[in-house]
Amino acid sequence: SPVPLFYSRHTARFLGFWLLLLPFALYDPFASTWNHVGMIPATALISIFLFGIEELATQMEEPFTILPMQAFCDKIGNWCNEIVSWEAGDNGMPVYKASEKDMEVNLGTPNGS
Repeated sequence: SPVPLFYSRHTARFLGFWLLLLPFALYDPFASTWNHVGMIPATALISIFLFGIEELATQMEEPFTILPMQAFCDKIGNWCNEIVSWEAGDNGMPVYKASEKDMEVNLGTPNGS
């Protein structure tokens, strides 16, 4: 069953707020870099990874929302209708009907007399 919308929004907002405060937590570990400039790519990379994981989790909870299921079902239904409505000659090949005389010749005696 899908995750409630409230939970999904709450998770996304919490993740955004956490990533907003991440540079304050990374200030001391990046004290050795010039002017703490290493925090910018580190924060960006961590943000990309965590937002990517959050987006993957959102897609995995409802996998069929990204697939065109209605189009798949319509195409399968059309194929079934085509198969059911098929009649001899629909494929463009000529239809030969055997006459009674041909049936007598084909069903004659085994020695051909």
